[in-house]
Amino acid sequence: MAVNIERQNELFLILGRELKRKIECYVIGGSAMIYHGAKNETKDIDLVFLNEKDQKEIVDILKEGGFKEKQTRLVYIKRLEHLKKRSPIMLEKDDMRIDLFNKIIICFYLTENIENRVTDLFEFGNLFVKVISPEDIILLKCATERAGDRADALELINNFDINWKIIIKESLEQTKLGESIFPVFLYDFLLELREDLKAEIPNDVLKELLKISENELEKKLKK
Repeated sequence: MAVNIERQNELFLILGRELKRKIECYVIGGSAMIYHGAKNETKDIDLVFLNEKDQKEIVDILKEGGFKEKQTRLVYIKRLEHLKKRSPIMLEKDDMRIDLFNKIIICFYLTENIENRVTDLFEFGNLFVKVISPEDIILLKCATERAGDRADALELINNFDINWKIIIKESLEQTKLGESIFPVFLYDFLLELREDLKAEIPNDVLKELLKISENELEKKLKK
């Protein structure tokens, strides 16, 4: 059984009651899409924390509640090189899976701009859950590249007035943080979305991302 908004909120309420102090986290992926009304249920719950201490505290509570740690390799198979350095903590119990990230989501940094674009804040006792914008969900769908991520991105493009300037600007921001390969991933992700799933992505967006990608690859080759 997939996770709907009721089950997700129930889990957050349990975590909020167990916490001894206030902790903030960001909900991304399908979990965020549920709050945006773009999806009725998700296969897993994705949470991002700003530090290891907060992440560990939630992990400890979940493990005490019967969740078991699982390997990430089969889920993030297209990002195995990045998993060597920054694998999320993946926990499962029965039919529920939770992926917990610490600041970095595979090949993508949670930046201050993303934090400023948060659309909603939900309070569950001592757990404060922030919902990222549709634009940032698309960016992170590219970063994770799991099964179903393209279909979710298409749903967002079809149902929201996506600000493509935000996506291009954030892609450039990631290169400044050391993720020079991200624009390449993003270009390929969006190109396949348009060609295979007929997503309405403007030509100038793809052209701009291709230009950024070529520039970043050229810099990398010169090093």
